[in-house]
Amino acid sequence: MTEAQPSSLVRTLASALWFPMFFIVGFMVCYLLPFHAPAPHDMPIAVVGDQAAQQLAASFEQKMPGGVDVSAVPDVQAAREAITQRDAVAAYDPAHGELFYAKANGSALQMVLQQMFTPVASATGHHLVLTDLAPSAPGDVMGTGLFYCLLALNIPPYITVMMLLRAALSTRQKLLALVGVGAFGSVVCYFAALSMDVVHPEPALILIGFLLTQAVAWPTFGLVPYVKQFIPGVAMGLFVLLSMPSSSGAIPKELVPEFFQSLHRFLPLGQAVDSMRGILYFDGAGALPAVLGLCAWFAVGAALVAFNQVRAKRKRAADPEVVTTAGTYEYEDDGDVVVDPVLEAPKPRHHRTLAGTVRGVDGRGVPGAIVTVTDASGVQLAHLVTSGAGEYEVHDLPGQHVTVVASAAGMRPAVDRIMVRAGRIDGCDFVLAAEEQVRV
Repeated sequence: MTEAQPSSLVRTLASALWFPMFFIVGFMVCYLLPFHAPAPHDMPIAVVGDQAAQQLAASFEQKMPGGVDVSAVPDVQAAREAITQRDAVAAYDPAHGELFYAKANGSALQMVLQQMFTPVASATGHHLVLTDLAPSAPGDVMGTGLFYCLLALNIPPYITVMMLLRAALSTRQKLLALVGVGAFGSVVCYFAALSMDVVHPEPALILIGFLLTQAVAWPTFGLVPYVKQFIPGVAMGLFVLLSMPSSSGAIPKELVPEFFQSLHRFLPLGQAVDSMRGILYFDGAGALPAVLGLCAWFAVGAALVAFNQVRAKRKRAADPEVVTTAGTYEYEDDGDVVVDPVLEAPKPRHHRTLAGTVRGVDGRGVPGAIVTVTDASGVQLAHLVTSGAGEYEVHDLPGQHVTVVASAAGMRPAVDRIMVRAGRIDGCDFVLAAEEQVRV
């Protein structure tokens, strides 16, 4: 016993504390690592003139290997279009020392670009001229306000799933709740951002915000049967720890390591940032692929949920009887799959419960007695065995008259007809008498 106790304590602590430990390590790896020293990584920059582009590419490669991806454009108009079409984050005209950029991509990027090109302009006798082709909204001075609005749509769907897992609701009701929370959040966040001048009046942002909530909520819900108690870590790691540094919302993706930069186009938060910025500041450039990406996440989640429903229904059809040795039975009255991983949360209160004891004529409980419950048409609702003390419980039965039959080997069965009502019905006891010996 003394040797088993430390092992049991370790397992209990590991089960209870793995998530906060995961969260601590995740923040260090996914936040401190990419954000502590932002530096260019494959930053696309257009330069007017082939010769000037080659010279700048060589210079930047020497100073910051792999930091800048320089491409040549024929004239200033093409340089401006490279910004507005989102093919580059900056464009430089060496003839006039003019740097074109988009403040909407974030002030952090603007500061890095200014530091990079000030000495370049000075070397040719120019004072660097900054031209902003896509100013951010008046209330979004740092270019990060949109990102914080999206956080309010990216994190709550995950939390909603966690809260609903133990709720006494059917799968259909839980999914409707996810849709309702998403619709509420997208409307509230849009009008809050609009009232603070963080965004321009663009109603399409409401739809994109709603798509973001569903792109997080449905895959999280659909993954529960597969990852079970680890769903907090899986969902938080995927939709928060990896999504936020790769989203280009707080720190532009061009300033984070390549690993996080590569995730940008594939994760929902980055897709929402891209699509909203495209609509707000770049005449829709780059918005459609990002919106389709959000739709793809929702489609994957919906497919997971549908597959889980079909798989569970087939399993019930192949094995309609559920027998337990603990004297309890869970009945699903609407045919939906109740998704409920092993999480540390209070168990739901059952709406309709029958409970009782099967005893012999001597008053002792009969262990292993069979208790069968059928509805008015004879369809079996539950089939279970009593506990060691002869006790049984049947949960979540339909609100109607049911027939309960108790039987045991060597004893005459007993039958009772009971009206199931809301709440718990105790005292549904049975007394089984021994069968009379057959006279030869």
